[in-house]
Amino acid sequence: MENKVKKPLRSIMGKQWSAVLLGNILLFIVLAVFQKAFLKPQNLVNILSQCSLYGIMSVGMTFVISTGGIDISVGMHAFFIMAVMFQLNKIMPVWMVFLAALIIGAAVGTVNGILASVLNFPDMIATLAVMSVLRGAGYLLIGESAKQIDPALRVVGGTKIADFFPVATIIMVIIGFAGHWVLTNTRFGRYTLAVGGNRNSAKFTGINIHMVRIGAYAICGVCAALAGIVYAGRLGTIQPDSCLGYEFTVITAVVLGGTKMSGGKSSIAGSILGCVFLYLVENAMTMLSISSYYQEFIRGIMMLCAISIDTISTFRQNAAMVRDRKRRILNNN
Repeated sequence: MENKVKKPLRSIMGKQWSAVLLGNILLFIVLAVFQKAFLKPQNLVNILSQCSLYGIMSVGMTFVISTGGIDISVGMHAFFIMAVMFQLNKIMPVWMVFLAALIIGAAVGTVNGILASVLNFPDMIATLAVMSVLRGAGYLLIGESAKQIDPALRVVGGTKIADFFPVATIIMVIIGFAGHWVLTNTRFGRYTLAVGGNRNSAKFTGINIHMVRIGAYAICGVCAALAGIVYAGRLGTIQPDSCLGYEFTVITAVVLGGTKMSGGKSSIAGSILGCVFLYLVENAMTMLSISSYYQEFIRGIMMLCAISIDTISTFRQNAAMVRDRKRRILNNN
């Protein structure tokens, strides 16, 4: 009986996302014990909704980082999609607005991929430029004041099952399973990890690196657009500062979840769990009435810690490979 229990536990603890899962469990327990308001239904609904927004973005970001790239435009991408939806709703039926939003999201992601891969711009510079363009375009579409979202457009992000469980969370779970399946069971997923693991080797084996990277950015674009749809439905308004800085939270979550910044290794489940962990921390800071300035400082520290853990892990892995090669050479001699 003990072996039957131990085997699943060992299997879970052997996963690259096990550390962030354990962190979530411990943080949840601490908050439940020391913050009475934490377990209130409305607070739990807010956690599920906000985690869904980050989680959907993180699935797309996992694909991009798996190829060795990065996309810092996802926050403004979601904001831009909301602004586009606000305008398109005046001339199109709701279903066409949602479809157009996803198509535009894929198109923007494709542009990011072309800039970073085909034109060989540094990923951060390319997506930073696109981020600025999207932010400016969003401002032009909605102006300087907040805009109310049509109730019909809130059906995705604002609907709750039994007045409690957000539909957005179900969407996040579906997107998460789909992303995991693509990465682990399809040729595109294998190519994605191969490109991130060793771009030159992938090229010599006949993989079309440009198409794989463009595909990863397009997926990230669709996820950012879907996150924009969810955000609009959740809040019901578009603010000029909506989704500002979300990209850094998402990147931190993806790295915390076990995806390597250099590419080649990823975990969709870890990315989503990383989003949950970061929002639990954010929720705790809000409950403790910690100043927004300190919250920004803590987010920055957490991002540095996540990148440091990834860097140390990569260094240790490379050192182990060097030791193994030396051992083989000595044995051959």
